[in-house]
Amino acid sequence: MTPLLANFPLEAVLGISIPFAAGIIVALTAIITGHLRKMQRDDMEATLKMEMIQRGMSADEIERVLAARIGSQARASRVDARVYASGPVPSAPRREA
Repeated sequence: MTPLLANFPLEAVLGISIPFAAGIIVALTAIITGHLRKMQRDDMEATLKMEMIQRGMSADEIERVLAARIGSQARASRVDARVYASGPVPSAPRREA
């Protein structure tokens, strides 16, 4: 150990470094999965555009389809935000048998 850490017991050093390392791992995992999800979404959107072009759809029709798709995603995220903001859903009272 370095002279700075030599004065501290091993349990204290591990008690600080393990949660710190776990936090870094969680943060990196969140960043990586976020990027992978964005890449997958972009790939799916590009595939959809190519399929619509191959079907002979006009640019206006493609734009309309993509706008409707993005609008539905925005509505879904607003609904999710309202559900999470309202707190836990109350459960139904239990009936005794």
